[in-house]
Amino acid sequence: MSSIANGLIKFEEYEIDRAQWQLSWRSDPLPLNRKTFDLLLYLIDHRERVVGKEELLQTLWPEQFIEESNLTQHIFLLRKALSRHESGLKIIETVPGRGYRFAVVATAVKGQQHPGDQRVISASESITRITLEEEVNTSEPASRGLEVTQPLLSTPLGKRRLYWVVGGSVVAVALCVAGWFGWQNWLDRSGGTPVQVVLTPMEGTTGDAILDKSLTQALRMDLAQSPYVSVVPDSTVKATFTQMMHKPGDVMTPAMAREVCERTNSQGVLSGNIAKVGRHFLITEEASNCVDGSVVASAKYEADKPEDLPRSIDRIAASLRRKLGESRRSIARFDTPLLPANTASLEALKDYTQALLLANQAKFAEAITLLKSALQLDPNFAAARYGLAAYYISSNDLVNGRNAIVKAYEVRNTASENVRLSITAFYDTYSTQDLFAAERNFHAWTELYPRSVQAWNGLYFVQRDLGHHADSVTSGLKALALMPNNQTLYEDAASAQMTSGNIQGARATLDSAIAHNLDGDRIRAGYLDIATLLHDPELLRTELAWIEAHPDASFCRLEQVYMAVQDGRFADAHRLLQQETALLRQQGLSGLADALTKDIGTNLIEAGDREAGIGIFRSVPLDPEDGDDLTGLAKAGDFKTAEADLEAVRSKYPQGTLSQHSFGPRVEASIALANHHPQQAITLMEATRPLNDRGLGTRKFRGDLYLSAGQPLLAEKEYRTVIAHREIESESVDYPLSWLGLGEALAAEGNRATAIDAYQHFFTLWAHADSDAMYLKQAKQEFAALQTVPLTQ
Repeated sequence: MSSIANGLIKFEEYEIDRAQWQLSWRSDPLPLNRKTFDLLLYLIDHRERVVGKEELLQTLWPEQFIEESNLTQHIFLLRKALSRHESGLKIIETVPGRGYRFAVVATAVKGQQHPGDQRVISASESITRITLEEEVNTSEPASRGLEVTQPLLSTPLGKRRLYWVVGGSVVAVALCVAGWFGWQNWLDRSGGTPVQVVLTPMEGTTGDAILDKSLTQALRMDLAQSPYVSVVPDSTVKATFTQMMHKPGDVMTPAMAREVCERTNSQGVLSGNIAKVGRHFLITEEASNCVDGSVVASAKYEADKPEDLPRSIDRIAASLRRKLGESRRSIARFDTPLLPANTASLEALKDYTQALLLANQAKFAEAITLLKSALQLDPNFAAARYGLAAYYISSNDLVNGRNAIVKAYEVRNTASENVRLSITAFYDTYSTQDLFAAERNFHAWTELYPRSVQAWNGLYFVQRDLGHHADSVTSGLKALALMPNNQTLYEDAASAQMTSGNIQGARATLDSAIAHNLDGDRIRAGYLDIATLLHDPELLRTELAWIEAHPDASFCRLEQVYMAVQDGRFADAHRLLQQETALLRQQGLSGLADALTKDIGTNLIEAGDREAGIGIFRSVPLDPEDGDDLTGLAKAGDFKTAEADLEAVRSKYPQGTLSQHSFGPRVEASIALANHHPQQAITLMEATRPLNDRGLGTRKFRGDLYLSAGQPLLAEKEYRTVIAHREIESESVDYPLSWLGLGEALAAEGNRATAIDAYQHFFTLWAHADSDAMYLKQAKQEFAALQTVPLTQ
């Protein structure tokens, strides 16, 4: 054990006074309950290694049976307390499958020990317990070396009677305490490790086909709030069913369901039946072993009318969870009714179910219409409000998406715990726009529901936006492992691997998708990026041939637009953009078409095709709250609008991570540079340091500022960083332009030979650029001057 002596411990501007049991940040006290404080100290004392969850449970709760969720809650509280620092470093790191690690440097301040203070933390005793023993000992006279010389006398009768009463009270209290702990043990008792089940459609019918599907979906939603029992996603079941060489319309027999169960490494199959007699219903559900089909748990409930069916499903889910081994305490905590009793609407549930089916087919517009209908019937249907926000965002309609998530947040307390966590995480992402808080909330979600694909995938996106590339790899691969039959998750995981520099790992991930018969548009788009990064002409030819044979491959053609801009082929970029946006709109992806149009317009402005780029950028509606649109306005020279919109965004979202540390400083610095104040612009860009690795544009722009300010050495450093990390944005025009900037910086330093080499790299990258491209002509002029005019070495 590596123990820091008592006194002051400092890390990331936090300070711990062990003698006073106080945590503070910049002298501001941070209150922690004793158990959370114990947890922090134990992690610090063992900071040289990963501390397992079982070790923490045994140390913090000795000789008690405590669920892991208690530890997760204290980890969450600890991370919340340690969230004030601005470095972006993760202080308490989760090591998947192992435990937790104190991940920053902690130093002890010498000379701060209190005399006689010799507390030692052992792995078998909690810190709280040790402290209590010390407090008792310091008040005992015998501890100061005093002797008792008075002989003991017999106790008077009155005192004896008093002692009997006190003794009896002590015994009664002891029995109560023992009973209380026994009760707590009973509540916490579970059947072992969490289980995963395959949920099959219910047999029988209510007489309403949509209602039949809704009841199966209702059971899925009810079970989804359990941290103990997880359901294999429906998309994974269907993909596995296809791998078994069955046709989509084949009826799933019990033997087929068991095979799906085994193929997905699950522990059981849930199958149900609906029996209708008049308006009376009997619903039964059984959990069976996926090896031999034996029934291991069953539940049934009756409903007098259709409106009572959701509550019957709630009761069936709770009963199955208990019989499958989940503790009573966990069920009590995570047992929110599917529909609140005062606003329950069966028709809303049916609309919600149909919306999910449509969204699974990427028919977001139709799904949004149905969810609006569901919310008219039940305004407090939190899951439907969350779904509405998610589908708007998936359609790139961020304005309506932000409004929808705000309304979902207002009714979050009517939702189950997993839906409430998802709403909160997305609320921080899109409403408060505090990505650091969003990352913490996604972490809390994954720790409570480690088998939630949605939680891991959401964490991946937030980590990617923060530039936490290594962490995004972990999250992306975790989501993929939980749903290995989803093409998009393969593309996400491969993208994370590429961004972190593991190009071969990304290729292996895409190869695995092909092996799983998941070849498609998104996978091939990933191969295009890899071909660019590896300079692999054979792979590039293979992918271009595939695209030619698949005219509807919109994501691959999207990549081709970016590649044209990156190469300086502006005429090709204009033509390809027109074709791609038409294809996207034809596929019902108008939001994505508008987003692509604005982004390509901004890239063209950056690449020197200024007039055409501005026209393209302004050809579609702009979002005054979107950071990319504000950056585009600044690049287009509309500083007045950009500045006004930025002020409004910061006023509306004072905790916005990107407005404070990304596009906000970029807009302000652009304005300062346009007013011929490059040094002021450099100072403003210091605010972007916490998100330095988010993309290439920030570093490239900072290099441009240093060059304008006559600081070529600093400019060179920024340009070289962009060049060394092309993988962060493989299709970005910032990469070739950084070679040009590097040549200019080296020339300004007088480093002629190296400058010539940098220019030649740029010419190679723009070998197929339009002959009249502004930066190409500028580079040729500078290169000619560099060759003819001797420079001082």
